[in-house]
Amino acid sequence: MPTITAEHLHTLLASTDRGAALVVVGGRAAVVPAGPGGDDEDAMVITTRDAVIAELDTGANEEQIEALAQRLDTALDSLGG
Repeated sequence: MPTITAEHLHTLLASTDRGAALVVVGGRAAVVPAGPGGDDEDAMVITTRDAVIAELDTGANEEQIEALAQRLDTALDSLGG
């Protein structure tokens, strides 16, 4: 079962916080706000909202989102996450 899914990316993209990030804490992925309250010392930042927008561009479709989620999950696995 993947840690990072397309649903996480959808949640990240839907955030109104431009500095929101997708993090992994305790083996679970979550979207957190930027700044105070979003800085968990144990959290591993996987990507940010702005980085995903830049990667996918404005015309992203579900296939591209799924592919990005798989790449991020594979990268996390290679780090031992």
